[in-house]
Amino acid sequence: MPLTQDENNNEKLANTAFISEKIKQRPVNRKKLLRRTVITISLAVIFGIVACFTFLLLQPVFSDQLYPEKEPEIISFPEESASDELTPEEMFADDSEIAAVEAQSLEANQKDQIDQAIAAYTFNSSDYSNMMASLKSVATEASRSIVQVTAITSDTNWFSSSYESKGSTSGLLVADSGSFYYALVSSDAVAEAESIEVSFIDNTKAQASIKLIDTITGLCVLTIRKDFVTVDTKSKIMTATLGSSNTNSFTGLPVIAIGNPIGVQGSISYGIVTSEKTTIDLADTAYKLITTDINGSSLGSGVIINLRGQVIGIIDMSRRPDDLSDNICAVGITELKPLIEDLSNGKQRAYLGIHGTTVPSDIQTSQNIPAGAYVIQTEMGSPAMKAGIQSGDIIKAIGSDEILSYEQLINRLAQFSPDDIITVTVRRQAPTDYIDMEIEVTLTGSTTN
Repeated sequence: MPLTQDENNNEKLANTAFISEKIKQRPVNRKKLLRRTVITISLAVIFGIVACFTFLLLQPVFSDQLYPEKEPEIISFPEESASDELTPEEMFADDSEIAAVEAQSLEANQKDQIDQAIAAYTFNSSDYSNMMASLKSVATEASRSIVQVTAITSDTNWFSSSYESKGSTSGLLVADSGSFYYALVSSDAVAEAESIEVSFIDNTKAQASIKLIDTITGLCVLTIRKDFVTVDTKSKIMTATLGSSNTNSFTGLPVIAIGNPIGVQGSISYGIVTSEKTTIDLADTAYKLITTDINGSSLGSGVIINLRGQVIGIIDMSRRPDDLSDNICAVGITELKPLIEDLSNGKQRAYLGIHGTTVPSDIQTSQNIPAGAYVIQTEMGSPAMKAGIQSGDIIKAIGSDEILSYEQLINRLAQFSPDDIITVTVRRQAPTDYIDMEIEVTLTGSTTN
């Protein structure tokens, strides 16, 4: 049925109203949006932190797998001959050299003229200054191997506020394994440190860590990663040249003390060796004490060198005699070389715990005492004491190896490790004669990390 005019008009009005209807947007909840934004940012931060920690933990593992670190080289020092000094006979290697010397004697007149010229020359202050400058040049070159070692610990003052405490001493760069530098230093200065800092001759610094400590001598070796040392510093430093303290006699010869001999880092002192025959009374060792006429500090450290710049002793003022309280004293380097090797290579050293000496041959004959290592005393609580070794015993063998001197005993002990069980054959004095006894000893260690 067709719509009427009024119906058509009504329908048009309805359509017009529908089309003009406005759709309003849902109002924004600002608090809810802010909360979601904060949550998203927090999750992102947490994710970042977790990712960083994961990377830090796994990065060394991946680095070791992809770029394995080169194994450090084994540290060793050339063996010394019995003496670095030539005897008069050794100066002549063969007949040709003797002939050459005889030929030189024909030039005696020329020599006399030279002697007369030297005798006529008057030395002045300029000559003395040149000589001292030459000595300083030797000391300066050798000082390239000296480092200042600083031990850093946290402490508390009277008001309970924490602060950093620092103590320093001199150390000696003794070896370079390719990946690490090794520095010899007194363990008293660094044993309780929370961190250790090494300063080189150019005042650059690097972190160091303890490799191994020898509880008998109180010496330890520090390791310094070469990656932490700049190329420029590497060109300015060097490892020390270790000389010999096992010569026939260098008493009266000039020496130089470098490092910290007077209690000031970088100090230098000159003097002569006054003695080098005394043996330091330490268990399982035969270290030699070198005394000098150099005035120093009771807290002095460093080394003494000869005029070729070679290290012949490690300054250790705790070993000085009571009547030489102000004189620089040092432990001979020859006897220390095996210890430095072991500490640098991380080799644990065995401990028996005896003080001894070699029975002299004339005493063996005159008093009918057997050859061997004479036990002067045993350390309290040591493996030797626990096993029953006594003062007055003479050690004649370890296992199947004959022992004829205290030095042989020390060298044989160096071949063992802590916890090794050894059989020590001793001769013990009885009412009428010496009797042989086999004693089983369980060794402990004299080194610690």
